[in-house]
Amino acid sequence: MKCVQTCVATLAGIVALAAMVPSVIATGDAQAATAPTASMEDALVLYQDGRYGRAAEEALALGEAEADALAARALLAQARVSPRNDRAALVSEAKSAAQSAIARDPEVVEGHLQLAVALGFQGRAMGDYFAHQQGLATQAREAIDAALALDPDDPWALALSGTWHLEITKGAGPLLASALYDASLSSGITDIRKAIAIPGASLIVLHQCALQLLAHDADAFGAEAERTLVAAGNARPHGAFERRTARQADQLLRAFRSGNASMLKREIDREQMSY
Repeated sequence: MKCVQTCVATLAGIVALAAMVPSVIATGDAQAATAPTASMEDALVLYQDGRYGRAAEEALALGEAEADALAARALLAQARVSPRNDRAALVSEAKSAAQSAIARDPEVVEGHLQLAVALGFQGRAMGDYFAHQQGLATQAREAIDAALALDPDDPWALALSGTWHLEITKGAGPLLASALYDASLSSGITDIRKAIAIPGASLIVLHQCALQLLAHDADAFGAEAERTLVAAGNARPHGAFERRTARQADQLLRAFRSGNASMLKREIDREQMSY
């Protein structure tokens, strides 16, 4: 039976939202003083600078839900830029961090978002059949729905939801996608368009949505994807990961405008993360 896992090609795409462990200083009389604990702001600075491993370490040391979610984001970003053999372990760590964030506080939206992304990456690594057997698509859908229940207008959650529908519909076909997962092309396009229309949507969200439109049907949605990529190009990147995404968006736009279907497919395949 052909089936499909969720994956978020930018997203990593969507991953792109933004360690110094407290040290002990010995004194002359053998007493120790602990240095000031790192803050969420410190971890965010490290993330924006592209020091994802240290950002994750600092965030995890804080023992807070939002910090755990940031750690998951940083670990997924690290997976995106790491050698292929290192990615699976980083994604597994990110999944654990996201689950920890949810356990600490299920009201933190990003915990659910990063869990959905990590599950999508794991599903792609397993392949469609085993991802289906493990229920990863369903678990990712639950994480996305939890995020949307907390904030129905979150552009990241909407982009993830649209990606989920489009990936499954394309992979399994419309009938099987509907029967197994209640996924549909119309729902995917609706959510993608909602995400694009939200004022101030991140260029990462815009890139992810355009990528999904082109991957699904470049003929039907090409003009819409082109407008979205132009908007992404006009957005000001914040931090290392957004600068990286801006370059990807420009390359994808160039590939689309080339009119070369093979070139466009290569660029889409390159940008959609796989293991």
